[in-house]
Amino acid sequence: MRKFWVLARVQLRSLLTSFRIGGSRKRVMSGRAALGLMAGLCLYISGVYSFSLGGQLAAAGCLELLLLMMPAMAVIAGLVFTVFAAQGVVFGGRDADLLLSMPVSAFAVLLAKLTALYAENLVICFFLVLPTGAAWLWYGGGGGALFILRLVIGTPFLALLPTVLSLAAGFLLSWLSGRFANRKIISLLLYGLMMAAVFFLAIQFNMGVSAIAAGAMGADSAGAFTGWGIPFRLFQRGVCSDWETLVMFCLLSLLPVLLTAWLFARNYQRVLTGLRSHGKRPAYRLGRLHAAGHRKALLRKEAARYFGTPIYLLNTGIGLILLVISGVAAAVMGGGLREQLAALGDFPLLTLSAAATGFLLSTVAITGSSISLEGENLWILKEAPVSAREALDAKSGFQLLLTCPCVLVCTAGLTWGLNLSLAEGAVLLASALAFACFTALMGLAVNLLFPKLDAVNDMMVVKQSLAALLSTFGGMGAALACGGLVWGLSGITGEPAALAVCAVILLLGSGVLFRWLHTRGAERFMEL
Repeated sequence: MRKFWVLARVQLRSLLTSFRIGGSRKRVMSGRAALGLMAGLCLYISGVYSFSLGGQLAAAGCLELLLLMMPAMAVIAGLVFTVFAAQGVVFGGRDADLLLSMPVSAFAVLLAKLTALYAENLVICFFLVLPTGAAWLWYGGGGGALFILRLVIGTPFLALLPTVLSLAAGFLLSWLSGRFANRKIISLLLYGLMMAAVFFLAIQFNMGVSAIAAGAMGADSAGAFTGWGIPFRLFQRGVCSDWETLVMFCLLSLLPVLLTAWLFARNYQRVLTGLRSHGKRPAYRLGRLHAAGHRKALLRKEAARYFGTPIYLLNTGIGLILLVISGVAAAVMGGGLREQLAALGDFPLLTLSAAATGFLLSTVAITGSSISLEGENLWILKEAPVSAREALDAKSGFQLLLTCPCVLVCTAGLTWGLNLSLAEGAVLLASALAFACFTALMGLAVNLLFPKLDAVNDMMVVKQSLAALLSTFGGMGAALACGGLVWGLSGITGEPAALAVCAVILLLGSGVLFRWLHTRGAERFMEL
């Protein structure tokens, strides 16, 4: 047992230091800050969602459904955040050979790695479920102190569900991606299918919640949580009043994790060897190389890494896909979309379109990880016959090359579908392009200040590095700040003028960032 706790502490410390930016104390503090940021975001989202939905459910007389929906949402969120981590940490970690050569059992090694995944799921589940309990008590659910005690006991066991699901999904992705010759294309396809399944499940879940909140399913709506929803029904019944049901839920959550870990641990080394094996590769063929300019070569290099790294593409490309989908959907729906928005209230359509576009653009944090992904091969780029300025311009320019066409499709579709004037459409396009330029340069600057060049896999860079988090949430903060500015100026200057002022400010900020990248940023790049 002592060996297990030592391994568990090492894995947990590795999870914290995946955000490191300096010395040992800074490493731990930066990791704790990132976990705190994740906890705060979960707390905010759950607080807003639980109290708004709880009021509607309480009015409909089915408040108990709140403790079915939010735990299910917590498990889905945990699965989304840790499914790729399971593939990288449990089945793709570079320290596996070293750990398995030590005088410890494979079961202890695997269980220690699962502890790191469980820690992340525990943070997500605890801070998503905690506000739900507060909303339950606020709207008269009852239970008092005993309810709080049962909720605190049951939530750690709820976090075991996404842990075991992410372990199984991570193994499946690793196994399938290792069976084919072109592993990158297969991995990209598998990741795409996985994310599509998760999005489909989330959409179906959200539609069910909307129907319940509207009273379409009546007071017996809990009957919908059958089959896949049995664990959540046991959780809800256990934390509300039944200690025996809570104990049953805890055992049913713990046993699959231990059983799965034991099954994998029996042949863990053989499993890792099989997953790392490559399928039959095609024979090498001689061909003619074509010459190209250095800027074009740098862009090709960025494109090869972006489209050849599935976790990088999917984590930062969802916003691009949604931009195109939003524009096409708005153009197709046309008058129907305007009628739906009119039924919800008198919304400023131009401001609403700019807010939606800005939020989607904030998720396209490609430059926030581009330098960190160079890893130990950064010296090749630094020694190449190109200046640091040109290398940095290629990274920001690549993001703009991907973003600008998607922005054009989105703004054109919104202009057509919402029947905006030509001037309003032009201002919307200009503000969106200015925001895209600002976020690309900001992400590159953040990645220069907080690089992570020693990550054990790409997943830690794209999903867990401090630069990736700051570039994403920084873009969201910039979108909120722009929204507040437009809202404050609209009453004085009107929507188009306010949005134009916002675009000018974003361009000025882009100019400052561009100047910094070409001076101090270029020096910082050469110092890495």
